Amino acid sequence: MNHIDTSSWPVGLSKALHHTLVNRIPPKVMTPHLEDLVNALMNALAEGDLQIDLSSTSPPSELKSNGWPEAHRQALLDSGWLEGDTAPMVLDGEQLSWSRWHQNINEVIEELLARSILPRRESKIAVINEAKAEADTNTKKARDKNLNLPENIQLNPEQKEAVRAMDCQGIVLLSGGPGTGKTSTILQMLSRALNNNPEIKIGLAAPTGKAARHLQDALRKNLGTLENKQQQVLEKLQCGTLHRLLQAKPGGFGRHQHNLLNLDLLVVDEMSMVDLALMQALLHALPRNSQLVLVGDPAQLPPIGSGAVWHQLQQAEIRKNFHQGAIHLHRLYRNRGALAALSQTLREQGLGPFWEQLSHIAATENVKHHRCSINGIPKVVVSQLKEHCNKLKNLSLKLMDESPEDLAIAAEPLMDGLEKLMVLCPKRRGFWGVNDVHNALLGRNHLEGVTRWPLGTPVMCGENQPELGLSNGDLGVVIGEGSNRRMLFRVITEEEGLQLALIHPARLRVLEPALALTIHKAQGSEANHVMILWPETSTSNETCPYPHNNNCAYDVRLLYTAMTRSSQHVDLFSAEPKRHFS
Repeated sequence: MNHIDTSSWPVGLSKALHHTLVNRIPPKVMTPHLEDLVNALMNALAEGDLQIDLSSTSPPSELKSNGWPEAHRQALLDSGWLEGDTAPMVLDGEQLSWSRWHQNINEVIEELLARSILPRRESKIAVINEAKAEADTNTKKARDKNLNLPENIQLNPEQKEAVRAMDCQGIVLLSGGPGTGKTSTILQMLSRALNNNPEIKIGLAAPTGKAARHLQDALRKNLGTLENKQQQVLEKLQCGTLHRLLQAKPGGFGRHQHNLLNLDLLVVDEMSMVDLALMQALLHALPRNSQLVLVGDPAQLPPIGSGAVWHQLQQAEIRKNFHQGAIHLHRLYRNRGALAALSQTLREQGLGPFWEQLSHIAATENVKHHRCSINGIPKVVVSQLKEHCNKLKNLSLKLMDESPEDLAIAAEPLMDGLEKLMVLCPKRRGFWGVNDVHNALLGRNHLEGVTRWPLGTPVMCGENQPELGLSNGDLGVVIGEGSNRRMLFRVITEEEGLQLALIHPARLRVLEPALALTIHKAQGSEANHVMILWPETSTSNETCPYPHNNNCAYDVRLLYTAMTRSSQHVDLFSAEPKRHFS
């Protein structure tokens, strides 16, 4: 499957780069294997990865030369491109990367490790209690008791370790899949931080507006487990995007090493979506003595931008250096039926076992597999989308006569309705791509602009617009007709936090229909029912469908991310196998 969107990745870029390297740093031995390596590294960057594995038995796609990986490794060693201060590439064990990216990601990891061992600013009570616990003959039992958890809160050992880490770790890496209790763990970690320092300045952030709102809503729903004083503090916390926190502007950020954030503790959710450049900016702006809690699912897609920081941090040899600050949650707390079981199989065993297990799923389970002709969007997808949009239209009509004062309450059913159904595609273009879905539902109106889109059509903001409280990827809905046409969005403002806003379409620089989303765009969001269009005819094979393609691991992350956007039910559509005629 070609995951590179050629609209944003210039055609011939890899070839041009190879040509430039050959001219500026002539290889000692010239072979076509070098061009293969340049292509492979550029394709990896397009998918968010900074390196390729030369020990992999599955070669990258579109190799022009035979002998992978031995011949390519030898060509690299003979070329001289790994030698000297001007070497364009670095081979670290079996991992090949561009020198610049290798240096930058290592600097980020080294900075995080340096911050992880800084002494924490903790209360005298916490220090005294911890000292008593350590002196106890039954230390673990005493330390558990010292957590002072409410009687109605039961944490597993990993969750308790995460809470304890707030006392002594400058950096906490909290990883886990959906339903493993990350939100409840974060809440107890915040409670612990407030116990240690009631005056602590806390920040909450995520890479996208959807992810930020999801974290804020999830935390607020569980505030009842805390004491009243802590509830009052955390209720006032606003969770925004990292770009908003760092005051993003053309050419850089308003927050940096000369204008630091005023925070003692920052929690960043959905870390799998944070690229290298954004992580560097965050570290520049965060005071050295601030505590940083990074949260995410290591099995999800790498970020759209280059540099999958979270995935690098999850490597075993790196995680161990964070000691008690690296916690992975395993135990599932939400009963998600076949959805949870299949997601786990996909994450741990890959595509082959996933498709095999899916073929034996009972019809009553919450995951269903459909095989359909690739020649057109499946009829059931079109019919359910039409029904979904009709419900949104009816809810939209009810808002026409509402006053601005009553809009917030009246519009909630409509905004909640947006999260009932989500249609996901691996690509924007091509068969079963996002554009294909929009053409099937909107016809010519798809390209004619928002004035021609029906009332109740889901829409997506395609660019960060902090002046409106919007982030790239935020979802809204079409309201009103003619001159009264507006877009209804949930926005985040510094003054009033999360609220509903009606925005004139002329104020939105990039606006597109959102009847379907790419899987990348759906990261950080969740819907009751998810329909996944997976167009590759070979994906139903019992073995890896790409025996000559190194993208197999990427496709696992892609499908896993799509599956885990659902809270209740998934319909997975794959193309019918091609027929062979003798």
